[in-house]
Amino acid sequence: MTRRGFTLTELLVGMFVFAILATALARLITSNSRFVSRQEAMLEARQTARAAMAVVLPELRMVSDSGLIAASSNSITVRVPYAFGVLCQNGYAVLAPPDSTVYATAAYGGIAYQQSSGAYAFDTTVTITGTTTQTSNCDADSIRAIAGGPRIRLSASPAPAGRLFYVFQTVTYSFAPSAELSGRRALWRRAGSGAAEELLAPFDTAARFAFLVGSRLKVQTAVPAQLSSVRGIELRFAAQSVATAEGTAAPDRFALYPRVHFRNTLGQ
Repeated sequence: MTRRGFTLTELLVGMFVFAILATALARLITSNSRFVSRQEAMLEARQTARAAMAVVLPELRMVSDSGLIAASSNSITVRVPYAFGVLCQNGYAVLAPPDSTVYATAAYGGIAYQQSSGAYAFDTTVTITGTTTQTSNCDADSIRAIAGGPRIRLSASPAPAGRLFYVFQTVTYSFAPSAELSGRRALWRRAGSGAAEELLAPFDTAARFAFLVGSRLKVQTAVPAQLSSVRGIELRFAAQSVATAEGTAAPDRFALYPRVHFRNTLGQ
C-alpha cells in the first residue's frame, strides 16, 4: 500500500528540529551583527585617536627653548616656529623659504632671536609690516636671500644684523566639551587669540596631557612647578566611538598614548 503524508509524531519531530535550527541561525546572525558593530565602533575610536596624533605631533616636535608657556591636565600652550631667517639692518630681514600654506595661515605671535650667548630671546612687540624688494640693507651685510625666501620688513630691529631668528605662533591644544556631540569631549586647537577650532571628537574623561620631566623623561601627571623642566608631553588620546555598538552599554574605547620629546630649556 502506498503511504501518503506524515504521521503526527513525524510532524512534531520535524517542527522541533526546525525550531532548533532556526534558533541557532538567529543566534548566529545576532552574534555576527554584534561582532561587526563592535568592530566598527572600535575602528571608529582607533581612527579618532590616530588622527589626533597625526594632527598634534608635527607642531609639538617644533617646540624650542622656553616653548612650553602654559600647561594643565587638560590643555597646553606652546610657541611653534613656522619661519626662520637672518636679521639685516634697519628692521629688514630675509627668510628661508617657508611652507607657503603654514606661513599664510599662521597666527603671528612674535619673533625669537639669537643672543650672543646662543640662547634665544622672545619679542612679542615686534611685528611684520610686510614684504619688500629692498636689498641694500641686507646686501651691505653680505646677507643674501635664498631663492623662494621672502624679504620682510619688521616694525623694529630687535638685535644686530646677522643674528638668526625665527617667527612663531602661540598654539593651545585642549580637551573640552564638544560643540558637535552633546555631552562628549573634543580636542580643540586655538592659534594666538583667534577662535578655537574643534579638531576631533569624541574623547572620554581619561584623555589628558601628562609631562615628561627631566633627563630621565619621568612621566608626571601633575603640572611641574617649573615648566622649563618639561622635556616632552605624553598625549593621552583616550578616544571613543560616536555610536554604541550593539549589545554594549557604552561607546567603544581606544587609548593611544604617544610621546613627543622637544627642547624646552629655559631661554632668556
